[in-house]
This record gives sequence, structure tokens and C-alpha cells, in this order.
Amino acid sequence: MDATSLWPAAGVVIVALATAMFLPRAALQETSSTPRYPSLDGLRGYLALAVFISHSSIWYFYLRSGTWDVPPSNVYTQLGQGSVTLFFMITGFLFWSKLLDGRRQPIDWTRLYLSRVLRLGPLYLVAVACVLLMSFGRAGFHLREAPAVVAEQTVQWLLFTIPGIVPVNGFTETVPLAGAVWSLPYEWLFYAWLPLAAFCLRTSPPIHWVIVSVVAVMILVMVMPQIRFPMLYAFAGGIAAAGLVRIAAIRMMLARGVWGAIAILCLATTFLVFPTAYTVPAVLLLAGGFLIIACGNSLYGILEWPASIVLGEMAYSLYLLHSGMLFVTYRLLLAESAATLSSVEHWAMVLCQVPALILLCFATFRWVEKPGMEAVPRWHAWLVARRADTSVHSAPSGRQ
Repeated sequence: MDATSLWPAAGVVIVALATAMFLPRAALQETSSTPRYPSLDGLRGYLALAVFISHSSIWYFYLRSGTWDVPPSNVYTQLGQGSVTLFFMITGFLFWSKLLDGRRQPIDWTRLYLSRVLRLGPLYLVAVACVLLMSFGRAGFHLREAPAVVAEQTVQWLLFTIPGIVPVNGFTETVPLAGAVWSLPYEWLFYAWLPLAAFCLRTSPPIHWVIVSVVAVMILVMVMPQIRFPMLYAFAGGIAAAGLVRIAAIRMMLARGVWGAIAILCLATTFLVFPTAYTVPAVLLLAGGFLIIACGNSLYGILEWPASIVLGEMAYSLYLLHSGMLFVTYRLLLAESAATLSSVEHWAMVLCQVPALILLCFATFRWVEKPGMEAVPRWHAWLVARRADTSVHSAPSGRQ
């Protein structure tokens, strides 16, 4: 079997769905007041799984060449790049929808940013802990660089790698271990821009939030080492979809079954024809398929299968943690023999990892991600109370 055959990818999806079927969905259900989009919830799981498949393919060639690069296959390349592009579209869609809703009901910016920190932060800290543990473990738990240098490297990782992904303590395989984190700075850049965007939409955000937004965007643009503008086009695709789905005629038309085939055609064409997702034509095709799904088209029910929704709930865990499992398998468990595996043996090992990965992500969602999300109301209430106390104590007493 060729190393870029599509059969292993199909096998990974089937095994993942089969594993997800046995997981209790109630234990994963998010406790959020945000409106749910079942088709997008289901899509997220497949996108995270696609990134895992793409990185599994990259590992096959990396073990033999020593170069971490896209695989020699449009499909396996796009399973990574195209999926990340669609993730950005989901972000653009959801948060632009919040801004549009802000015309009717003011946005609580404190709660919005608190929810982002508690949604992304806890699991990201787990991922960073894995990077640090592996970095020092591979060095025999000895410092290979000056303590100040290691401290600076650690801080860069704690800042969501916004200043760039750097090796820690001389560990050169940080990208194979946690390469998926590169997209998170783009997410934070988008979040930082939201109050300024709300001001442009005339939703009257508090002026101090607009100032914070302008300053944050300027800092991020200066600090991020290199911004790929097609990534920003991806957010624009989600923004456009957020506006179009509010037109009832468009939403009702695109939700019909025949448009599901067109969405699949848009995605398949991008994955089969384009060698990279980071071009305007590829982004436009992906945006077309995304718009149809955002209008509620479940691709003939596939995206709303219970197993699809379960995978979607744990998509962030799948996205962040799969690289660590691949690294442990090929660098620690198989070690030197990993590079001698045939393509069949390599993909067999990938398939064996899928149930373990799903169970790991079930655990991290339930005990790391979900508690963070559930803590938002409590922390928000505390911040509001602190702000009220500060206002009371700083107010003049009225005495002369």
C-alpha cells in the first residue's frame, strides 16, 4: 500500500466514530448559553481528526528524511491546512455573530474574554507541561542551556507561542511534538480585534475596550514573527457566512439536501486539486462549502450523528494533544524501529492509537476543559463584585 493511500484516512475516521459511539454524550455536553450550531459542532470533530491524520502522514516521511514538511499528497496536506482554515472560519462565524447580536443586546466584554481564557487556557497549559516534560526528559533532566534562556523559552510557550515557537532546553523536536499550537496566535489576534470591529459596526462598545483592542492588535502584529494573510482571509470567510445566514432566503435554500452535495464538492475539489490551502482560490472554495454547512446543512445528517457531535465536543483536545501521542509512539515506544516500518505497519500503528487518543481526549475534556468553561460564571461574578467594591471605595464621600 502506498504511504499516501486514502484507505488509512478512512479507517481512522471509522475507528474514531466507533469509539465515540460508546462514550457517554451527557458527560461531554458543554454548559454554555451560546447558541449551538449542530452542523458546526459536528464539523469541528472531523476537522480535528483530519489534522491528526495529516500529522500521522507527515510522521511517516519525517522519520525517513528528518525534515518536518507537508506530505507529498494534496489530500494529506489539505487535511491539515484546509482543516485549520475551516477552524478559523468557525471562529470568525461564531464571534462575528456575537457582534451582530450586539446591535440588540450589549456585549459583556469582560465575560467574553474571560470565557476565552478559561476555554483555551487550561488545556493549553497541559500541552505546555507536556512540551516541557519532554524537553527536559530528552535531556536527561539536565539544563542544556542557561537558566535565563530556558526561562525565556518557557515564557514564550506560556504566551501561546505568540512570539513564535522555540525549542526548549535544546529540544529540537518541539514542532513534531506540539506543532498544532501555531494557529493559536491567530485566534488571539482575531479576539483582540473584536472590540475595534464592534466599534466599526456601531454597536457602541465601551471606549476603553476599543483602546485596549487597538493597542493589543498593534502589539500582536509587531510580536508575531510572520503573519500569513490567507489565515486572515479565512476569518473573513466566517464573517461573510455570519452575515449571509441571517438572510432567511439564503439560509433556507442552502440547508436543502442538494446543497450538501455542492458543499462536499467544494471541499473535495480544494483537497484534491490545490497543493496548499493558503491561497485565495482555495480559501474561497472552502468558504463556499463552509457557508452551506453554517446554514444548517448537515451533509445528509453526517455532521449531526451523535458520534460526530461527541467528537466535536472534544475537538480542542483532539487538536492539541494528538501530536504528543504521535511523538510518544514513534519516538519513545518504537524509537529506532519506527523508521523501518512499512507504510502498512505505520498506518496500523496510527489506527491502534485512535481509540487511546479518543479516550484521552474524553478525559481531558471532562476534567480539564469542561471545568474551565463551567468556572466562567463564577469568575465573572467575582470580577463584577470586585469592580463594584472598587467603585464604591473610590467614590467621594460627599463631605467637605
